[in-house]
Amino acid sequence: MQLSILIPTHRSDLLAAARIAQACSWASPEIEVVIRDNSGNAAKRAMLEQYQRKHCNIVFAEPCDAVTNFAEVLRLAQGDFVFFMADDDFGFDRAVAMLPGLIDQVNGDRNVAALTGAYMLDSSKGSSIVAYQNVDADDAATRVAGYLAFEAANVLAYSPIRRPLVERVHAFMNAMPLSFSFHDQIMCLLYLLNGKFVPIKRLMYFYDVGEWEKPETAQQRDLSFYTASKADPALNKLHWFLCGFEGAMLIRNSDMFPDMPMAARQPIADRWFSAMFVRFMKNPRSNFGSPLAAQADAFCEKWKVSAGRLGFQDMLGDICNFIALFSPDSAQRYFAFWNPLLARPKPGAPPA
Repeated sequence: MQLSILIPTHRSDLLAAARIAQACSWASPEIEVVIRDNSGNAAKRAMLEQYQRKHCNIVFAEPCDAVTNFAEVLRLAQGDFVFFMADDDFGFDRAVAMLPGLIDQVNGDRNVAALTGAYMLDSSKGSSIVAYQNVDADDAATRVAGYLAFEAANVLAYSPIRRPLVERVHAFMNAMPLSFSFHDQIMCLLYLLNGKFVPIKRLMYFYDVGEWEKPETAQQRDLSFYTASKADPALNKLHWFLCGFEGAMLIRNSDMFPDMPMAARQPIADRWFSAMFVRFMKNPRSNFGSPLAAQADAFCEKWKVSAGRLGFQDMLGDICNFIALFSPDSAQRYFAFWNPLLARPKPGAPPA
């Protein structure tokens, strides 16, 4: 089986049903379609039962959170590559039909992590067609630079990606002590560090920007992640600093991608942190009326005036000190997760 198309679904409107029906039509000996519905909606279940066909696996589950639904549908996949789709987006039929043949061509090349194509982004202001540049480069630094230069919604994860890589990255992300909305960008970073994304010259995916279109509604979505992690809303002020810290830490010290000496890792880490620090400086973030607003502002001001002079140990200490203001247990878990990376022998260094 070359490809698994995976749709974890919860919405019960006709649009979701239509998107799922289209995906089910792609089922073939080369493409399995796996739908996992956790809505608990009887009418939706009766409708989806009509879509059952060979190579199309429709699973009905008890209501659960989105992370569980995502993980469980991935567990059911059997294809060499997996292609996640949201139930309010869709793929382009001709592009999907091409994928099994393209997977056959690249499957033996372990330098290839994924395939990608052009994306249609739709918002209230209009539609645009976009594509990532240089993510097919042999050099990891060039791939990451191309990803960071992309100034639109983060849609790279909506690509057919090697299943073992997706499984490994998601297991790692699920082990993180706190769940943040920027973790989709951390996942894409890890995919890019593991290999190149081979482009196809077609429109591949339609993405409805939805609530991510405006800063106000986007931050409300960010807040839902903080709430789910039982974090204080003022953590939203630290959002892009946290993304810069976590990504740079992984680039420098993680074993989640092939061996790379520190001389090659450090410039990528610098570029990642710099890009996120610019967002941290330029994009105002709400504290949502938190009683810890003043403390969050104090940490932000410290980091802004200390740019380039703080080490990772200092950053980790500051982040944990702030988290401890609302949850000492969460602060301890965050420290226990990230501190071992600081203590790990530097990649490329000779053994002691």
